Amino acid sequence: IGALIHRRNINAESNFAFGEGGAGTWSDGKLTTRIGRNSDAVRFVLETLVEYGAPEKILVDGSPHLGTDNLVRLLRNMRQDLRKAGGEVRF
Repeated sequence: IGALIHRRNINAESNFAFGEGGAGTWSDGKLTTRIGRNSDAVRFVLETLVEYGAPEKILVDGSPHLGTDNLVRLLRNMRQDLRKAGGEVRF
């Protein structure tokens, strides 16, 4: 990350935009939507995130926030579940 951010040296095969979660893993984990916070689709996503380890407070917070530390754990849990179901994950 330092090579990219500070020295502007990008490795096209490996940088923080690649891998599990891509660049989004390095965000602060704010959850925003323009399709309606209380829609069935949004509620489904939030409940799924909680199943994988997100804090339950995201279900009631006006501005839900996962936090970077939680994102890494959520992605790991999702990947493990995909593999248990027979999926293959490549980096």
